[in-house]
Amino acid sequence: MSMMLNRGFFKVRQGKLARIAMMSLLLAILCLGLSSCSFFSKPKPSMPVAERVLKKKIVITGFAVSSPTQVQDMDDIAQGIPREMLSRLERSGAYLVRQSKNLLSFDYQQEAPTAQLVRQVAADNDAQFVIAGEVRNAGVRSDKKYWGLWETRKRHIEIEFAIYDGISGAFLSRHHLYRPAEDDTPVGRDKAFGSVAFYATSFGKALDEVLEESVAWIRKDLAPFPMMAKIIKIQDKQLIFDAGVSSNLVAGDPGLVVSDFDQLPVIGLTAQQARPLQYGIPQASMGQIRIVQTQYPFAVGEMQTLVQVDTIKVKVGDYVRFDAPR
Repeated sequence: MSMMLNRGFFKVRQGKLARIAMMSLLLAILCLGLSSCSFFSKPKPSMPVAERVLKKKIVITGFAVSSPTQVQDMDDIAQGIPREMLSRLERSGAYLVRQSKNLLSFDYQQEAPTAQLVRQVAADNDAQFVIAGEVRNAGVRSDKKYWGLWETRKRHIEIEFAIYDGISGAFLSRHHLYRPAEDDTPVGRDKAFGSVAFYATSFGKALDEVLEESVAWIRKDLAPFPMMAKIIKIQDKQLIFDAGVSSNLVAGDPGLVVSDFDQLPVIGLTAQQARPLQYGIPQASMGQIRIVQTQYPFAVGEMQTLVQVDTIKVKVGDYVRFDAPR
């Protein structure tokens, strides 16, 4: 009797061991399959090429205020407007932004900035494009109706801004925008410029619409231009330039090196006065470059081809042009 019980116990134990062995074998096969897939699968790119946008550098200067008495009820509109524009441009994911507290704006008393001054502002702020603007009007307009028996008072915001190419100093575009508020209620200096409380006011809502339209115009105007990076060091065939991971560049990206003909400025006459005007410097293509290393603020590229031109050579301060990622 005891022998029969031992045999039954042995069979049950043997069955359990068999099931455990089978489960261990299946688990080992599954792990091996997963490992083999990971061995032979290609790593996924960090960002699809179609979604990768090369970020262009923009600086916006302080806005001139034509009538300071009109904006005494709010906190620092001269620096607040460019700050809010830059914040919205940065959130778009297509720009690296800088703000300059200096004024480059033109107004009724001042002429438009010279190309040399625009290039200086761009160089000081490491930017490819410069934007300058002005608050034309932020006052209250009174409209009388019914033969003067009824009056409506509304505040309005009117701004103008211009976009310049920081490399050549050339003027690119100008926009004049206007929005009326619902009423003439003062904003109040207790509401920080750009805060939720600020945009809850009638004037804040009007300004919010103007800022959104401004950013839309800036993005549209700058979309056709390629991203340009400045060469900051040259070593043999390797060029180091001031754009890298922060601009969404990756190793393998191609670029075109361009250099200025310093001795051949383009000179013409202004349309209003018969005086010489320097429009810019012609650029020559010096050859293809391919990025071999990227750091956050800069990248290293190697020359692939070299165009031999007697009058010019690649130098620090020249640029590398990057078109859309491929």
